[in-house]
Amino acid sequence: MFSKYEEQAKKVLVNMKQEMIGLKHPYIGSEHLLLSLLKYGEKSIKDKLKNHGITYDIFKNELIKIVGIGKESNDFYLYTPLLRNILETVNYNVEENNKEYATCEDLLLGILEEGEGVAIRIMLGMNINIDDLYEDFYVSPLKKSSKEKLLVESYGVDLTLRAKEGELDPVVDRDDEIKRLIEILSRRTKNNPILIGEAGVGKTAVVEGLAKLIVENKVPTLKNKKIISVSMANLVAGTKYRGEFEERLGKIINELENTNEIILFIDEIHTLVGAGGAEGAIDASNILKPALARGKIKIIGATTTDEYKEFIEKDKALDRRFQKIEIKEPSIKTTINILNKLTSIYEKYHNVKISNDIVEKIVYYSEKYIYDRKFPDKAIDILDEVCSKVSTSNTKKYKEYENINNELNITKNLKNTSIVNNKFSDAFLYKQKEMMLESKPNELELKNINKSYLKTVTLKDVKEVVEQKTKIPIYEGNKTSSIKNIITLLNKKIIGQDDAINSLYEITKKIRYGYKNNNLPYSILFVGKSGVGKTHLAKEYANLLYGKDNFIRLDMSEYKEAHSISKLIGSPAGYVGYNDNKNIFEEIRNKPYSVILLDEIEKCSSNILDLFLQILDEGKVKDSKGNIIRFDNTIIIMTSNVGSDQKHVGFNHKENDYSFSLKSYFGIPFLNRINKTIYFNSITEEVIDKIINKELNNIREFYKEKNIKFTLSKKAFDDIKNLCEYEIYGARKVKKVINDYLESKLIDKIIEGNNNIKIMSLKTEVR
Repeated sequence: MFSKYEEQAKKVLVNMKQEMIGLKHPYIGSEHLLLSLLKYGEKSIKDKLKNHGITYDIFKNELIKIVGIGKESNDFYLYTPLLRNILETVNYNVEENNKEYATCEDLLLGILEEGEGVAIRIMLGMNINIDDLYEDFYVSPLKKSSKEKLLVESYGVDLTLRAKEGELDPVVDRDDEIKRLIEILSRRTKNNPILIGEAGVGKTAVVEGLAKLIVENKVPTLKNKKIISVSMANLVAGTKYRGEFEERLGKIINELENTNEIILFIDEIHTLVGAGGAEGAIDASNILKPALARGKIKIIGATTTDEYKEFIEKDKALDRRFQKIEIKEPSIKTTINILNKLTSIYEKYHNVKISNDIVEKIVYYSEKYIYDRKFPDKAIDILDEVCSKVSTSNTKKYKEYENINNELNITKNLKNTSIVNNKFSDAFLYKQKEMMLESKPNELELKNINKSYLKTVTLKDVKEVVEQKTKIPIYEGNKTSSIKNIITLLNKKIIGQDDAINSLYEITKKIRYGYKNNNLPYSILFVGKSGVGKTHLAKEYANLLYGKDNFIRLDMSEYKEAHSISKLIGSPAGYVGYNDNKNIFEEIRNKPYSVILLDEIEKCSSNILDLFLQILDEGKVKDSKGNIIRFDNTIIIMTSNVGSDQKHVGFNHKENDYSFSLKSYFGIPFLNRINKTIYFNSITEEVIDKIINKELNNIREFYKEKNIKFTLSKKAFDDIKNLCEYEIYGARKVKKVINDYLESKLIDKIIEGNNNIKIMSLKTEVR
């Protein structure tokens, strides 16, 4: 929509809507354009307007006095006819002066040339001389030609200008990288550095640091140089026909060679390869190669390690024209220093207060819970978001002041209208109301000063933001009441495994509140006969601890073959399914805080077992695409029947009874990496009675709602118990037996019209 405008001018036009929404006006007019110019325009324009007595705050207050604030904002927006005329005037002037792009200055001149509208009326009301203002900004085409911007400046952002205007953030502990950058740029030939590092480590910040040094005259070899940051997207934009892009790029290269004062910074420089390469055309990298070889232009590139290898390193001719500078991820200590330097900027922007302790916690949580991104970017993101959260929570506090202000403006307008209409008694009443309203903001301001308008960022705010971003709950403290509740509920749901649940309670305390000095997952091995409740306990435990959405079950009998490893880490490159993200580990990557159940782990292949040995040993594994899957915050529960076929003597020897079988099957290295092995009791007659009664009570509750009652004789109950074959199958067959034998009899009786049923016996033949 705004393709024929410079970047800064685009920003002004885009933010007109925000000014309209802020004032709750039903349209976008010249007044919103001027407000946006005063807020987002170039500093030189804002300074000139300030000399004439026009600033953002002054103009906005005058606008509110005259037009007021609307009742509600619109989801849609319309331009006023006058604003459309202004934009048409701007486009006409740009074409007349043979300019390729319109600037912020052109937008202001468009407002002034129209000579009418809300913006003009407000300025006239402020006693601004419109003619003087116009002359201050208008430059004749003859004079303009001598100071016309270079084409490359129209497509990018001048980092040195931004540094001069104080718009760049501080750069911390990058002295060595900046020094190396200066050395390469000062070379006679091959003077094109390329910054290589992972996304978010601060490659652009290094270039911004250089821009600051140039502005401060601390780099004699690069004195008076400009650093212009451009993106390939801007260069390609608007080139519809073959040859247009090549022509534009050629002009820019000629400018760079002729001026010798501009250093071009291309972020994501790998996009050069293939850019603009339509059918029959050559891409940008091939156009740049001759100019780079001549050494008459200076280009700083930045890209990630993977993209450098994929796009640039393969092209040897392009690669040898750049000098590599590796940008490493800063340490935790350095990141804390970076954030301490930035806190004042974010405090001012968000109107909040941040303590040094909070900064350290932000870095600590970023390191612990956000492991798919790099420092300092991930820590700065948390800092910005937590400040935004605290700042926006103050909105309600300001609402009272805003309502009073709106009412005050309406009262003043009504008073003035009454005076004009000679209704002096009404005007007197409005004057009294005006005085009363004017005193209220002062009281409110005093109240807020006492309470401190600067809301402090707390540890609770930081935790909430980290939890929201990562979906990982943060537990800190020494209260175990929540864990005790979990264990109490498990004892109600799981019958006959009190020892196993108590063992689970002990390790859960360590998981939730214990000291952990590594990045390994917690691992638990459930051992016991089939049907004793191992899988059932794992499911209930996961549901109570993390919720059912964070439970991932793997039936290890599906991983008997060696090639089934692709179900976990994805297919190798070149195989079907490589580009799919449907493997199990991708799910774990998206749910980093989960319980993973490896059901009947002894049934998987040795390859799969080795993979999980690596996970237990290192806490991470790479998938087929090279992505690192972290298991730091997972709990891995494994179930196994190994050794359950042995005859066990007594109740105090379970560990010794299973130990030999487990070591023989899994090996000592695997077992040593498991945090806790929990042994399950066999199902006794007393336990099976309780389990059957629990299931019968569930069925009774169901039929009770239908006004149907049933009872069982001792013989019928014993029939169920015998059919379950609990000594062999444990409790596994309880539901099936009740469903197949008891419910079929109940349904027959219900069909006959009985609603008070007595079951005397069941069929004893197995179906």
